[in-house]
Amino acid sequence: MKSIITSLILCFSSTQIFAQLQAGDIAFLTMQTDAPDGFAFIALQDIPGNTNIRFTDNGWNGTALFTNEQTVVWTAPAIGVPAGSVVILQEDTASPQSAHNIELVIGPGTATGELNGFATSGDQILAYTGTVDSPNFIAAISMNLFLPTCNTISTGNTNFTCLPAPLEEGFNAIAIPGDSTGTDNMFFAFSEFSGSPAEILAFIMDPENWTYDNDPTISGIDMWPDWVFTFINPDPSEVNFQTGFFSLSEGGASENVTLTVSPASYGIQTVTIQLTGVANGSDLQSNPIISANSITLTLPVQTSTISFNIAALADGLLEGTEVGTLTIVSTSSGLTIGSGNVLNFEITEPEGVSFASFSSTNETITEGESSITLTVEISPATTSVQTFNITLAEGNGITSSDYTITPSAIAGSIAVTINPGETLFTFNIDVTDDLEIESPEDLTFTLVSLSNIIEVGLNSTATLSILDNDSEAVTSDLYINEVMASNTNTIADEFGEFNDWIEIYNNASTPADLAGLSITDDVTLPAKYQFPSGSATTVIAPGGFILVWADNTIAQGALHTNFTLSPAGEYVGLYASNGDLIDSLRYESLGPDESFGFDIEVDGELVIFEAGATTPNASNTTSSVGIENVSTIDASLFPNPANESVQMNFEGFSGETQLHIFDVSGRLLVQKRINEGIKLLNINTQELPTGSYLIRLGSKQERVYRKLIVQH
Repeated sequence: MKSIITSLILCFSSTQIFAQLQAGDIAFLTMQTDAPDGFAFIALQDIPGNTNIRFTDNGWNGTALFTNEQTVVWTAPAIGVPAGSVVILQEDTASPQSAHNIELVIGPGTATGELNGFATSGDQILAYTGTVDSPNFIAAISMNLFLPTCNTISTGNTNFTCLPAPLEEGFNAIAIPGDSTGTDNMFFAFSEFSGSPAEILAFIMDPENWTYDNDPTISGIDMWPDWVFTFINPDPSEVNFQTGFFSLSEGGASENVTLTVSPASYGIQTVTIQLTGVANGSDLQSNPIISANSITLTLPVQTSTISFNIAALADGLLEGTEVGTLTIVSTSSGLTIGSGNVLNFEITEPEGVSFASFSSTNETITEGESSITLTVEISPATTSVQTFNITLAEGNGITSSDYTITPSAIAGSIAVTINPGETLFTFNIDVTDDLEIESPEDLTFTLVSLSNIIEVGLNSTATLSILDNDSEAVTSDLYINEVMASNTNTIADEFGEFNDWIEIYNNASTPADLAGLSITDDVTLPAKYQFPSGSATTVIAPGGFILVWADNTIAQGALHTNFTLSPAGEYVGLYASNGDLIDSLRYESLGPDESFGFDIEVDGELVIFEAGATTPNASNTTSSVGIENVSTIDASLFPNPANESVQMNFEGFSGETQLHIFDVSGRLLVQKRINEGIKLLNINTQELPTGSYLIRLGSKQERVYRKLIVQH
């Protein structure tokens, strides 16, 4: 098989712009039905990376493809395929002839699938992107005439087809009918050709430029030339506005702005339009959107006109007539700016209309303060009685008991009547001091059901945020104080069930609310269970305790999580609403009704409380019996806080032991085996970031915990 050489002389920018392929973006160069079956095509435009093009000898029935034959799928490489590339797809003669597999690709890309054996009496190939149910046809070739009327019966004429839109013979589809002897091999005969993509396509679509014969020694694969295509782009097309002026009304219908391109553009091009004048991007909306007072349009291949919609926003302000200008300021290299590059426009006020608008979009009030007043402005004043409604929506757990509105809202709506000459409507909101710690609560007011001469102005909504005035402990004052992972009869929850529990201690002098915080048994899922808002049960009194039930039954209340604890040991972490760690604890094996926690809140040592000695909902210092001797081993750290290193002195361990260092998230950073008889360790802390760490030393039966602070 001869190699394919493609020469490109491109005047494009070095940056490629990819878009969906259209009809005429590729063209068939060959078709052979004598074994080996095969065909070739040329890319007349850049093909995006990973594009799939489907080639089928199924016919078209006018609305869908027949399904009696097969399909080959060619896939472009990830880097894409530049215009001018030639791709040959050929049957693999090493496979069984009955399979007709198209497995050989000469040129870029890969192929899968098969064609059901081209008919030597003539056949066709349709090329499309998309799916078989929604094809986007881009090229076609046939050894027979295309049918003028589609065959809709059964499988149609197997080797004849009508052309699906937008394909058209002589423009993006070629048919070279054979004589009575049959023509089953043909190829584009010119080995070298120069011109624009449109000129090259037109030359390929002329049957006079093809060689075809029943004899493969005359027109078969071995006779295909080494094509050399030289792409020469035409002179740039001129782009202009179709008209020089248009008028918009605030809040009125949009205008369709059209640009003309002459001659039709080659390649994919871009146009940038700048907005200037009193009326600018803040007064308008368009598709495509206005960004930094400019609009950028992308022109597909062979574009002769392109349009976009633009409309004037109703801003609720009386400004009189505003004027502005659209100016074509830049284009891609395939276009040039014509003399009609300026389009003037005006924006007028709608006649006889008043605008209603909130004077402020965001207000705040704190519980315990006097009422707040919200104002709706009407401009200009009306000459007759007008009406509208103000609806309200409650957010973030707020209820009707938290506020009072005057005049009152009925069924979530305030009815407003505006008399002639009036320009303001006001209403008051009083908030209730409920003595509960709460997150900010919101009320959103919206103007609706305006009468026919009142339109929505600049601000159609206003939000009132109600701030809590009850003190709240900072999250750094919350601690995980005690954990029980196998509760058989120690303490029951409010449903009489003995479940795992986590005790949280509030070390502040003010109440603390867990609402919005999260607790987890998985260091990779900090927000595994988030405490809900609006429940008094999540508030911890100053110096108080609360039990969180790890029972995987969140339906039972705010203090019931979506996970359980393992008696074999695991991590427990408490996190702030922003994801920051507040406190964590890692315990090891616990027996039935044993707990793990601090013998003294905040500054104590971690110990195991044996069954009967646990202290749920109470200070751990009240326990007087049954503390396992995990902390009776004497151990000290010096210096603490440490900088480069810390010495750990210890006594009392029997046999081999282990050193473990955890960070505050429970992640194991250091693990080291300590031989029997060693009583002094020098621990390097230079590579540990500044922060708090937990050191565990010992065996499963004898162990001690110490807190280490590293400061660099």
